[in-house]
Amino acid sequence: MEKPLHWYRLFGCNLGSEVALGSHLGVGRPPADAVFTFGPPEVALPDDALCLYRSTPPTAGGEPAFRFFRTPDREILRCTGLVDFHLFADRIVAHPATAEPGPLIEIHLLGSVLSYWLEKRGLATLHASAVAVGARAAAFASRHGGGKSGLAAAFLQAGHALLSDDLLAVEERQGRFLGRPGYPQMRMWPDEAAHFLGGYEHLPFVHPELTKRRVSIGPGFFGAFHDAPAPLAALYLLERLPPQEALEIREIPPRDALIELLRQTFSPRLVAAAGLQPARFDLLSHLVLHVPVKRLRYPSGFALLPKVVESIHNDLDRC
Repeated sequence: MEKPLHWYRLFGCNLGSEVALGSHLGVGRPPADAVFTFGPPEVALPDDALCLYRSTPPTAGGEPAFRFFRTPDREILRCTGLVDFHLFADRIVAHPATAEPGPLIEIHLLGSVLSYWLEKRGLATLHASAVAVGARAAAFASRHGGGKSGLAAAFLQAGHALLSDDLLAVEERQGRFLGRPGYPQMRMWPDEAAHFLGGYEHLPFVHPELTKRRVSIGPGFFGAFHDAPAPLAALYLLERLPPQEALEIREIPPRDALIELLRQTFSPRLVAAAGLQPARFDLLSHLVLHVPVKRLRYPSGFALLPKVVESIHNDLDRC
């Protein structure tokens, strides 16, 4: 007998899951774009599995942290010592390494696994957060710790709505470039949560071994969530400066912008190994001709963020 499914909405798709997920996600409904299930632990790889990608550097045990395999009927993303995700056309099956799956499986599902699944469906996934400003979206891209979530939170504090945090799915539709809504949750460092929410001790951990906390977005929580696709007005590449430095917004020529965006994509090596890079390149090369990509150099410090928000807002009025 099949288990009843929990229904979630994220990145414009309906996900049916046989297990309740701990993250605060949107409410989905049938039919499913994909179904997530758990299979038995420690399942051997199919004999015809071809390894297309190995990450570097290796784990402490000398193995790659991630490997990607392809067979005639599925693809497999292996997180060494944790889980194998088997990706079929309409379902994702997690085979954990132990009988007690931990919270990291959900983190990988909502990150690298869904990022790759979206890329296969013709979207580009950027390591970026985005907010809805009126009917349009502003996106903030940076590497780990670059300040994109803190800047997005400052926009929420100013009355705007979250579109997506950390992973932004971009699609081209009839010549327009839209950011898809992620899900109504952010991940904040303790100092960010203390500043925007007045404390962090009451917030759940993203993972027991990490200090980041989960922050639910929406009525009764923090800020607001924009649950519909929004056209991109501009995409800002973030660079934080010492507090005494002046803010600078400078548009990047399309050729340089394309190179920068390819660097900011979510799983560049995995996508390249799977043969999806040409489609990603094509979408982003069109995007930089229609959406301004700008370098945003801004002074660090929570007290200075309202001025940064104001400067971006003024810049968007000119886009």
